[in-house]
Amino acid sequence: MPEYLSHFFAIGGFQGILLFFLLSVGGKNGTANRLLGVWCLFLGLFFLSIILHLQSELNAFSFLIGWSLYLPAGYGALLFLYCRHAINNKALTIHDSVHAIPLLSCYFLNLDLLLLSENAKLIWATSESPPSLSVSVSQLITYAQAFIYLGFSFTMVSRYQRQAKLALSDFNPEIFLWIWSLLFSALMVWTFKVISTYYKDLFVLSIISDFIIIFLIYGIALAQWRNPKLFKIDKIEELEPILDQVNGKLSGAVKDANTLDESTRNSILIAIKRYMEDETGFKNTQLNLLELSNATGVTTHHLSEVLNQQEGKNFYQFVNEYRVNHVCEQLKSDKSSRVLDLALAAGFSSKSTFNAVFKQFTGLSPTQYRNNHLSK
Repeated sequence: MPEYLSHFFAIGGFQGILLFFLLSVGGKNGTANRLLGVWCLFLGLFFLSIILHLQSELNAFSFLIGWSLYLPAGYGALLFLYCRHAINNKALTIHDSVHAIPLLSCYFLNLDLLLLSENAKLIWATSESPPSLSVSVSQLITYAQAFIYLGFSFTMVSRYQRQAKLALSDFNPEIFLWIWSLLFSALMVWTFKVISTYYKDLFVLSIISDFIIIFLIYGIALAQWRNPKLFKIDKIEELEPILDQVNGKLSGAVKDANTLDESTRNSILIAIKRYMEDETGFKNTQLNLLELSNATGVTTHHLSEVLNQQEGKNFYQFVNEYRVNHVCEQLKSDKSSRVLDLALAAGFSSKSTFNAVFKQFTGLSPTQYRNNHLSK
């Protein structure tokens, strides 16, 4: 191994251990932080083991030989659990222990190797003999769990994104952009790993994937440490039972045609718009599908059906269009007020959410929008 790669893996290994302590110690660290901390620890120990496996002498870290080799069999579960708890901030349950099965299976299959003396394991690690059946099966488990959990993660994030748009008006859409970037990066990393394993001439792909995973996970870990609610979608867990009911009834409505006649849908839409326009309901920063239902006296699934059928929009689009249009009018007429004050008055709860939503709807930042109209 080139010396620069040895230094890279050594630095990456110790950084992973440091991040584990940062994300695990302290009251502000929630479930998502601790899961990410465990992932950083696994990465750190694995990168240290890469160096150890290529050494010809025992040292203080030789006890890791074998044990750290199978840690990647837990990466898929950690990715899935991290994405889940970063969004909803729920605590882990006893049922989540099932996600340790791939990692424990690899340890069970190679228990005879793991219980050897450090010297015997060093001889095994530095030999060039073909991998045993148990090692080959463990490698297959590692790759299989990675892609299976990626599938679980893609499905789960898609569901959360759909639920957020269906029932929430005040969340930063860039949260999902970053989570999707994480998932697609993980897909690329594991694809590179599989290709480099079975096509030895492309081993450079394995090195590239190691660089990607270190910078990606450690970068997110630092950001998560600074902001434990980095990807948190407020109140989404409270609305899940209602949303499941809404999704079920809407899917049934699609199959069985519309559940409401045209006249009823128009009446409901008038009631919704009266609340949004006459009572400026969009200025409520806590407005969600359930609160709109209580304010208008219309059931949540009928609200969703009407917005979808009559307006061609989900709840998130419908409410934030009012908010953005209100801010746009203020930016045109009010040249002195701060943009943030106008955003908060329109119902946005934070500057980051406002900036992301405003650009999503107008294609411009608030400052660019104001400057364009001032120049005219």
